[in-house]
Amino acid sequence: MSAADFVHGVVSWLNRNRRYVLAMALQLALFPFGHWYDTRIFFGTGAGVADGLSPYVRYDLIDYYNSPSLVGIVSGIGYPPPWALFLAVTYYFAYLPTGSPFVMNLAIKLPIIAGNLALARFVTAKLQSEGCDSVTASRAELLVLFNPFLLYTSVFWNMFDTLVALFVLVSLHFLDKDRPVAAGLALGFSIALKHLALPLIPLAWLWIARRPFPREGRVHQFATFTSALLGIGIALVILPFYVFGWSVSGFSAAVSYQTMVSGGFTIYNTIPLDLGSPSVLSVLGYLPFIAVIGGYIVLRSRPLKDFRDLTEFALIILIVFMTTRTFLAEQNLAMIFPLILFPELLSNRGLRVANRFWNLFLIYTLWNSIPIQFSFLIFPNAFDLTAAITTSFPFGLIRQVFLFGCAILWLLLGWNYIVRHA
Repeated sequence: MSAADFVHGVVSWLNRNRRYVLAMALQLALFPFGHWYDTRIFFGTGAGVADGLSPYVRYDLIDYYNSPSLVGIVSGIGYPPPWALFLAVTYYFAYLPTGSPFVMNLAIKLPIIAGNLALARFVTAKLQSEGCDSVTASRAELLVLFNPFLLYTSVFWNMFDTLVALFVLVSLHFLDKDRPVAAGLALGFSIALKHLALPLIPLAWLWIARRPFPREGRVHQFATFTSALLGIGIALVILPFYVFGWSVSGFSAAVSYQTMVSGGFTIYNTIPLDLGSPSVLSVLGYLPFIAVIGGYIVLRSRPLKDFRDLTEFALIILIVFMTTRTFLAEQNLAMIFPLILFPELLSNRGLRVANRFWNLFLIYTLWNSIPIQFSFLIFPNAFDLTAAITTSFPFGLIRQVFLFGCAILWLLLGWNYIVRHA
């Protein structure tokens, strides 16, 4: 191949994929930014784990970094081990050789950016393979690639929920194609990153039980799916504790904390709720699991014939799970959008409902996590300025009322969707 042919091939590829090239450039340009709280935890966890500590202890950032933006004590992560191990790799290979927090921050973003691009590609390819016209699939691709909510809560934030959502969608795809091992591995990897897809495990079993195969075939699919799910769970969640000698108690505390914390994108962002001490209200911490079980009971006879049915069922279960939680972080809503695109577009209902969801998510996010704090690596006092703004009068009061109103709208929008489509 001549140099001219090579250049022509590169130019041709760039032209065919110009959306993705532009989206990648846009996301790479966000390398200096990250959420003040979560990014500092990631920096602490990465350094601590690289230094041989558990991901579930506290770290003093000044022990590892020479930056006015990275000082103080931070807690460990609240997720399973894989992300902590990745953070340790970024510290070892990105920060230590350069001494630059910006290089490490960029390294943290790389799998998030790759996940965002792959998510858009998956959405358009799967929609087209399911019979969606190319124009509609292209619009969906564009919406995912440049969606301000997804960009804000993933690459701008330094959070990886879009990766979690991608593996959930891949798992549903493999279930639809009767590939239980691949489906179990994909769902297991999603759960190993974050627990958000746990409520979908019974859906996979229900889907397999409904398949038009002889009983022996369904039993085999059930066994292989479950084995793959458990296998990757053991390898990625349990095994690291024994390999690296970490105490399980820290992770157990992080898991149990999920049933005691309140706030975020819920009505409890305004209504005070103490779930830390035993009381009748403590049951609210377990309400999501009770609600999900109830959801499966109510929906047990719902049709499950194709990918549209599968994604709509998954969407309903996730809305039930998320609207009944006592704490919901805005980045977790990446599990809802773009999943909602599949049942809506494959039913020829258009983008109106999906747009309502992500617009509400974006509005809440911008008011709850205002952009100034994301520049803390550039301006060390960015968080202090953010706190001064959000607690000032009357803006602080107006903001709190507005956030509560958004939480009410989320409940109404979510449960209206459940009632209309369950």
